[in-house]
Amino acid sequence: MSEGRRRLNFNSEDDVIADVQRLRRGYARSGAWSLPQMCAHLEAATRYRMQPGPFPPNTPEQNTRRAMFAQIMASGQLPDGSVAAPTMMPPEDGGYEKIDAFIAAITEFKSFPGPIAPHRIFGHLSDSDARRLNLIHCAHHLSYLTPTTS
Repeated sequence: MSEGRRRLNFNSEDDVIADVQRLRRGYARSGAWSLPQMCAHLEAATRYRMQPGPFPPNTPEQNTRRAMFAQIMASGQLPDGSVAAPTMMPPEDGGYEKIDAFIAAITEFKSFPGPIAPHRIFGHLSDSDARRLNLIHCAHHLSYLTPTTS
């Protein structure tokens, strides 16, 4: 984990929302993206998980990444250096409306009945694994921001 990052572990979407609301009041940044940029990225990823099927079967590449997925689930952390898909890259200048849009998306995801779309790297996941991976993904990005107010 990079220096200056928080160690985060979210147990629910409500934990993510509470952290984002705290960061909204002020934060110090140790990464490249601002809170609105992170929220734009996390909203896109969360909405991707709620896209309708039908879904194709896993690719051979997705199947070979099962060991990496198991390690992420065991550690609760994404490896540093992963690159977002071009469609998931945030805009250069995200406004605070991006924060509200992410909160709306994760609130919707909380009660989303599924099925959850396959992950672009790991393919089809169980509902519980997909939801936990989403929380790990949120923690990964938000760990680069430290609240400056309580």
